[in-house]
Amino acid sequence: MKRTEIIPRIRVEPEHAAPPAPAGAAAGDANTARLPAPQAPATAPLPAARSFASEHLDAKYEIIEKIGDGGMGVVYLARDHQLDRYVAIKRLHRSSLADPHLKARFFGEAKAVAALNHIHIVHLYALGEDREGPYIVMEYVAGPPEASPNRTPTSPFTLADKVHRNGPLSVTATLDLMAKVCDAVRYAHGCRVIHRDLKPSNILLNEMGQPKVVDFGLARRLSADDSRLTVPGEKMLSLGYGAPEQEADAGAADERADVYGLGALLYFSVTGKNPRYFRENDLPEALRMPVAKALATDRNARWPGVAEFAEALRMVKAPTTIELPTVKTTWRCKWCDTVNPVMLRYCGKCGWDGGETCAECGAATRFGIQFCGTCGADAREYELARVLLDRLRALEAARDYDTVVEQAGRITGFQPIGAGGRRIVEDVTAMRDRARRAVSRLEQLRRLIRQDILDSNYERAQRYIAEYDALCGDESFQRERQELPARIVERNRQRAREAIGGRDWDYAARVCRETLDTTGAGDEETLALLRAVRLRRGAQRARRILTAFVLAAALYVFSAAPAKRFLGAGRPAAVAALYRPVRWLEEVPLLKALVEANARLWGVAETSSE
Repeated sequence: MKRTEIIPRIRVEPEHAAPPAPAGAAAGDANTARLPAPQAPATAPLPAARSFASEHLDAKYEIIEKIGDGGMGVVYLARDHQLDRYVAIKRLHRSSLADPHLKARFFGEAKAVAALNHIHIVHLYALGEDREGPYIVMEYVAGPPEASPNRTPTSPFTLADKVHRNGPLSVTATLDLMAKVCDAVRYAHGCRVIHRDLKPSNILLNEMGQPKVVDFGLARRLSADDSRLTVPGEKMLSLGYGAPEQEADAGAADERADVYGLGALLYFSVTGKNPRYFRENDLPEALRMPVAKALATDRNARWPGVAEFAEALRMVKAPTTIELPTVKTTWRCKWCDTVNPVMLRYCGKCGWDGGETCAECGAATRFGIQFCGTCGADAREYELARVLLDRLRALEAARDYDTVVEQAGRITGFQPIGAGGRRIVEDVTAMRDRARRAVSRLEQLRRLIRQDILDSNYERAQRYIAEYDALCGDESFQRERQELPARIVERNRQRAREAIGGRDWDYAARVCRETLDTTGAGDEETLALLRAVRLRRGAQRARRILTAFVLAAALYVFSAAPAKRFLGAGRPAAVAALYRPVRWLEEVPLLKALVEANARLWGVAETSSE
């Protein structure tokens, strides 16, 4: 079995960057090369594995042995006394402690990993610093038992180790592995973290052969303080696996740098070769386009993100009825799988005529013949386009609009040569546009529903929830939909109480009646509010009538004196009779003084008719 060479990782320092480590430190990292630059005075060599631990670490961890030595740090296997488990402890090289950028990047790695919680990303347990410098305590990933028998725990086992030992992986195994690695990297990107150093030695395989992405030493958080972890113009890459733009300026790398790394991992897994010697012909035909696009020198020509690259790989793995002919002069029977020369019209085993029609021009062709002899349409590409169209229709029917938008971008790789292919593209584009509008409206509805619930505008929230369910149907607002009727009733009761307090009897009564229409005649609380409305409204009317009577009586009594003065003794008998009862009121002790005072005010001796 031909073994692949181990490609060193190169770190290129700009002239103004921190100086390289001394020879003593470089000796511990045979796979890392550094281009020389002005250097600070050398520090003492790294102490033995056991001596580095501080008293604090000694109290919690038992250092067993050194298991790795990288460009920035050294990794030790240790046992956690408290939890009785194996851990990996990573320390910054003694020679790197004088470089503030390397120290900041070491802490940056810890913060980047701490922000991630994914089954295929190594987990971080602790971060600290003592007299020997900073350290990270992380998950120890034990390799498959067969890789290191008679050893507990088993030694770490990387993807590079697997390929070196067993040879390149099969296409199926590679696609399965890459699907998990892509999912981990896509998750990291969703957490605003890019790895920037994806390579076979940074993919650990656990006891079950499942991948774990490790070594975020070059990771970069996509935030306002990125520049603090990467010197402007600093160049960092692992030859063959680092994206070309990292050679110019590692600080400018984005998610597409990891797309390049994933393409390089896939190429290595299938061929066993370093991707710096990339040749499309080394790959199976189905993988050539996805990998070539991932490894494009111009990052604008790569897949825009990991999700798109992963979907392209998934499409490669998807079944197809179009089989490439064994040789260009044969066709394969789809019923009995017999390979027949193209000169034979009928299958020599089962007699099938091998007839097919071109998806573009409708011309007669044979099953298994990739290109139409009439219009040149690629039968495989047209079939994949139709499969994509059917899948999108099913997703649209299932109202999975996010996936429709995500997968509709796959049609960009399809090049129609006629009206039939253009109709497929138009249908996919139309579904993508509808899905985008649906996604936008769903997001708007989520915002409106939450705001209306906060504003107690429950009726409109109910309408929006009904529209959301009709558009999506994911039951996101099932709890709110169930709670809103009770909230409406309670809100209406509160409004009725406030209206009663404000003496707005009509509004309070209307709200109570509307609530009873919903809750029914058995709603005692609302009925009590309605009775209170009627009682208080009746009391208010009684007070108004009594007040009006008192005012009218006062007006009657106090108008007697001015009437006598202005009408005098010749006043009509009817007026005199009208005011005769006033004389009776003068006999009432409480009113007598008021009546007499009013008479004196108007200059009359008395108010009676006598």
